[in-house]
Amino acid sequence: MENVLEEVYDDTLVQIDDKGLKPIGRRYGRVSRKLLRDELINRCAKNGVKYYEGLVDSVQNQRDGTKLIRASEGAEFGARVVAMSTGHNREVLEYEEGSPPAWQTAYGIEIDAPDHPWEPNKAVFMDLTQSDDEIITSMGRRIPSFLYVLPSKDKVFIEETCLVSKVQVPFDELKRRLYRRLEKLDFKFDQSQIIEEEASWIPLGGSLPKVPQQVVAFGAAAGLVHPATGYSIINSLKMAEPVAEAIASGLQSDMGAMGSTTASAGAWKAIWGAENRRKMAFYQFGSDLIAKMPLGTLREFMRTFYSLPPNIWKGFLSHRLTSPMLVPLALLMFAYGNDDLRMALVSELASPAGASLIKTIFDAQGAENAAHNEADLLARDEEDADLMIRRVSPLREPLKGVFRREQLSESGPSGFAK
Repeated sequence: MENVLEEVYDDTLVQIDDKGLKPIGRRYGRVSRKLLRDELINRCAKNGVKYYEGLVDSVQNQRDGTKLIRASEGAEFGARVVAMSTGHNREVLEYEEGSPPAWQTAYGIEIDAPDHPWEPNKAVFMDLTQSDDEIITSMGRRIPSFLYVLPSKDKVFIEETCLVSKVQVPFDELKRRLYRRLEKLDFKFDQSQIIEEEASWIPLGGSLPKVPQQVVAFGAAAGLVHPATGYSIINSLKMAEPVAEAIASGLQSDMGAMGSTTASAGAWKAIWGAENRRKMAFYQFGSDLIAKMPLGTLREFMRTFYSLPPNIWKGFLSHRLTSPMLVPLALLMFAYGNDDLRMALVSELASPAGASLIKTIFDAQGAENAAHNEADLLARDEEDADLMIRRVSPLREPLKGVFRREQLSESGPSGFAK
């Protein structure tokens, strides 16, 4: 799918402190949202996919194993398997109990600027120098953010990003930091040069969907966003084929209720089998660790991370490391890091996130075996025949509610966390 890449960069640059940008030997591509959407829609059109206008209002179990879907615009139709690819919308899915997600927040602008100072064939993956001095007060510590730059010959996309935080850094604060940073870089531009303004917040980690359940989730709804980086597109595209194959195989195995059950259980196993659960536990541990770090420790973390063998840190960022390979990653971080980083690692291992990591490592296979007992799923489905899931009464607290509650609990200045 290289045709959906808007820009391809020969190398990627990282700057941890004031010693300047350094290449890390990794090619980088910028996915065009429009090109990706057009590509996926064209594939759907070629394969006869039908569209119905409106939001899904309810999903109701039928005794024959099918689902009755009602849409907000009045359409009704049946399906043997329902797959929700609704992004971070969690309204008609069940999730495990657990901690709320962390957040990645960003504010960026794309500028028409042929005279910009960045090399057009190199992406700035992370510039951890700060627009302001670090501040620690009785109200909390200033949450670090970094500069992310995707240049081309005649324009540049620049973004201020908070990698992971327990609360959202307000967009106004990120905008202030970005403009302050550009001022320090002596990069001047007129507002009329701005092509596009972008602000985003991404929930990272938190509880996973209950496995199994008859409604299948995919993409961000299934928790496929990397909780330590915010990346998800490549991982979702990589998992699309095995999930689709599991659904097709299940449906072909039996034309009745058992086929629908087998399809749903197989899809969930492809998404959250034992191996993927172990990997996610490591990623979640890393996310929780980073969210607690002051600037100095975060810089040491990143300096150590990029000094690891390239196959390890590249594999971590791209979801390609197997769970056994994540163990040497953690050991090398401890061995190569300074005392502050070692202390942070040990402290986090003793925290609830550490306990969850250890439990998942040793119990993931047992959890998979229990969760994917298809006979048990079918029995529960029969007991819950006619059960209706409604969008207006979500099974899980909406993320906007989680955000408000977490933000109020901090009660500190914008861009600070306790």
